[in-house]
Amino acid sequence: MTYTLWLIIINFIVFFAQVVLYNVDFIADSYGEIVTDVLGLNTKTVLERGYFWQYFTYMFVHADFTHIFFNMFGLLVFGPKIEYTMGKSKFLKYYLICGLGSSVFYSLIICTLMGVSNIPMVGASGAIFGVLTAFGIMYPRDIVYVQFFIPMPAIVFICFYGLIQLLGGVLSLFGPQTGGIAYFGHLGGMITGIILLKWFGFGRRRVRYFWE
Repeated sequence: MTYTLWLIIINFIVFFAQVVLYNVDFIADSYGEIVTDVLGLNTKTVLERGYFWQYFTYMFVHADFTHIFFNMFGLLVFGPKIEYTMGKSKFLKYYLICGLGSSVFYSLIICTLMGVSNIPMVGASGAIFGVLTAFGIMYPRDIVYVQFFIPMPAIVFICFYGLIQLLGGVLSLFGPQTGGIAYFGHLGGMITGIILLKWFGFGRRRVRYFWE
């Protein structure tokens, strides 16, 4: 079984635990958010209680079904090809380190510019943005359909999404809450991915298309 599939299974197991703990009556009053509180990234909790594992575990916790569905869909679409190219071991390291880099980058930016935040950060988005970045760099001419309808080369797709994350992050510093989206976390995953691709020695793959 591929690590991509294992990661998807683990994410859904954690999400199922969240749902169960939230809906069981005798648990809900005091422990309804226990998974998010313990595993989701809360920088205030990290500093006050020493829950440093949250920088790693947050990527397996999700806010709701829509959140986990789209994250796992993105991993299912782009993960297998990157895993096949990198090899299972390096892919798993790449994914997890991108997730870790995402949380560290997010915390550094937010704490530096806005102070210690008490808002939890959850989701595999940072790690998956690292996978998307790998796809764009390694297979730049492959066509990606944005919102399922708009075709564009993978490298253009990645640059476009990177710009959106940067702009969204900057706007979130000066405006109201942006729907709970951790733009700087996404950007951190992309930056970490670029560094790791260079470190692991992965660059553009030579692909011969049918029209060549």
